[in-house]
Amino acid sequence: MLKGNPETGLYNRDLPKGCEFCKLGGKLVVFVTGECGDDCYYCPVSFERFGKPESYANERRATDLEDYLQEAYRMGALGAGITGGDPILAIDRTVELIERFKAYFGQEFHVHLYTTGRYVNLDALRELKRAGLDEIRFHPIKEVYWKAVEKAVKVGLTVGLEVPAVEDFDFDGLVKRAKELGVKFININELEVTPRNAVFMRARGHLADHGLAGSSKSHELALSLLRAYESYDLSLHYCTSVYKDVVETRNRFIRTFRISSFPFEDLNPEGTVVRAIVRTNADLSDYGPKLEEGTYVVSPSLLEEIKTKYGVQEVKIIEELPSGLKVTES
Repeated sequence: MLKGNPETGLYNRDLPKGCEFCKLGGKLVVFVTGECGDDCYYCPVSFERFGKPESYANERRATDLEDYLQEAYRMGALGAGITGGDPILAIDRTVELIERFKAYFGQEFHVHLYTTGRYVNLDALRELKRAGLDEIRFHPIKEVYWKAVEKAVKVGLTVGLEVPAVEDFDFDGLVKRAKELGVKFININELEVTPRNAVFMRARGHLADHGLAGSSKSHELALSLLRAYESYDLSLHYCTSVYKDVVETRNRFIRTFRISSFPFEDLNPEGTVVRAIVRTNADLSDYGPKLEEGTYVVSPSLLEEIKTKYGVQEVKIIEELPSGLKVTES
């Protein structure tokens, strides 16, 4: 029997451990590099990141490894997913980061990594295992990349496949081969239409017509695959675009707010942070910090009380992501 919800994800057996933490909003998103030797037409990585040695901890720019650790503390992370680009192109940094995660947060801090397998060799796999990598997820878009999958299984890593719901893949062959090799799970992702891939996606009939950016064509294919392999003796999990936006990202935002917010900040249902900038002649230091003479930051929930007691000259409502990126100002 399939578990879950068609709109937010289905699975036939237990969820991969990395996905369990993700569902809780407890996974730090580690974008270690945008460099990649492949150029899949459906890749959702932005123009700003793809092909560049850019690094991000969640939505925040990371300039060194400490930035990842600080962001993990800030959100109370239970684990991390290392992605790109291809993290194997930054293998030294990736290995050191895994080591630091395990040293700072303990061996139970769960780390998984995504790669096509293009640059994977035995040395890299052994280093990743030694550092404490918990899962490695392959996107084998070429026949030769399956050799990396075989090597990872032999090294003793927990191995999964991460593939998009797209017609290009022979799913019957993929599922059978994964089972024969000892792969533990297959994650199937709904295609997302982004500014960088939109032209190529539309040419293949994929439109942003499911949720914010998902493709209903990809969605329907994924549902049919899960139903076809419902009783198969291998864990299959379908992760929707809606899930990533409504569940995963929102839960991570809310988790970050609950751990790291200030008393003068409020939480929106979507997980964004809201604060009020008030200009007044009164002293509002009991309500929030002073930005400059006559200007304070206060909780929007206290505005009516402040207006009644003191009067104000101007109010601005600022809505931001937990990373500090401004969403709206009114």
